[in-house]
Amino acid sequence: MENDRKNKQVLNKWLEGQRGRPQFRPAPTAGMAVAKVVRPLSKKFQGGSSAAMLHKHWPQIVGERWAKISTPVKFTGGKEGRTLVISAPGGAAALIMAASGAILERLNAHMGEGSVARIRLVQSKISAKAPAQARKRGLSPSQQGKLQKGLAKIPEGGLKSALEKLGRGVLSNDK
Repeated sequence: MENDRKNKQVLNKWLEGQRGRPQFRPAPTAGMAVAKVVRPLSKKFQGGSSAAMLHKHWPQIVGERWAKISTPVKFTGGKEGRTLVISAPGGAAALIMAASGAILERLNAHMGEGSVARIRLVQSKISAKAPAQARKRGLSPSQQGKLQKGLAKIPEGGLKSALEKLGRGVLSNDK
């Protein structure tokens, strides 16, 4: 029994040294073959179902109003169909969700029937455009004069600069 075991080990070692490599590489998978054909066509004809490709046609799908404040992020797959994730700031996300039925119909008309089953909204930060629009305006000369007149009796120092800053903030927010 011990001898049989040693013979098997010697035989296995000899076979490992004698085995060659396969002569041909296996055929590529069907997905790889299809991708080689579809990818160039998709680039040429601006097709595809990625969120990046959808971003180009976003204003036509959701309308100019929603396109300014929302962006398609990605597609997620599921058993019941694909879900489009849309990013929109705060309250706008709720409004877009209310209009999701019409948006979903337009998405499926653009991409093909049954392409998107659901829409999921992700709240994002308010865009950088909003703070630029909300910048405070400067003080008018009459407001500047009133502020300086009110601060005339206060001695120079940290208190006066803090009150001047507060006064500028209050007066610039008045309408």
